[in-house]
Amino acid sequence: MSVVDVEVADSERIDVGDGVSVPTAWDAVATGEPNVAGAIRLHVVFDQQLRRTAAVSVSLDRVGEGDEVTAAALRDVRVQYLVAVSSMRVVTVTREGGEPQRLSDYLEGVKSRTDRSYEETVREAVTLYRIATTVNLAPLKLVSEQLGVSVSTATRMMARAREAGLATDLIARETYNRMRTDEDALTRPQSGSSSPDRPALGR
Repeated sequence: MSVVDVEVADSERIDVGDGVSVPTAWDAVATGEPNVAGAIRLHVVFDQQLRRTAAVSVSLDRVGEGDEVTAAALRDVRVQYLVAVSSMRVVTVTREGGEPQRLSDYLEGVKSRTDRSYEETVREAVTLYRIATTVNLAPLKLVSEQLGVSVSTATRMMARAREAGLATDLIARETYNRMRTDEDALTRPQSGSSSPDRPALGR
C-alpha cells in the first residue's frame, strides 16, 4: 500500500467557491506505489486557468540499494491519482459562520446529517461537486456517494442547482443540456407505469 506525505509549500490559500479552499502550492512524496521501486515526488498547484489542481513537476528517486529508476517505472507512476490524493489532504471547507474543516471532517458531517431540507441538499451537492472538480474526481459520483443518492438523482440536483444560479460556473451549458436530456428520459412515464420513478433526496 502506498503512503503519501504532503507538505504545504505556500501558506496562501485560494477560495475556489462555496467555502472550499486549497493552498496555492504543495509538495507530495509517495512511496510504496505498485510496481514503482522508489519515491515519487510531485509539486502540485491550483491552476487558475484549469480551475483545478495539477502537477507542475514529477520525479522518481530511488530509495536504496537494488532500486533503479527506469522508463518502465516512470510509466507506472499514477500522476493524476497522486495529485487527487494529495489535494484531498489539503482541501478545507468552511460552512457559513463556521471554522475551516479538513475535507475528511466535512465529509463525515455530510454523511451523518439526515435532516436537510431540499434547498440544503442541493447546496450541499454544489459544494461536493465543486470539491470534486477542484481535485479532479468524478463529481456526480462524489455527490452520489456522500449524499447517499443515485447518480441520476445527483444529476437532477445539479441541474436544479444550475437553474437556480448556484452552479453556472461549474456546469457548462452543454453539460447542463445533457443533464436535462437525461432527466427528461428518467422522469418520462414508462409504458405500464402510472408515475415516474423519483428517488427521494437526502436518503
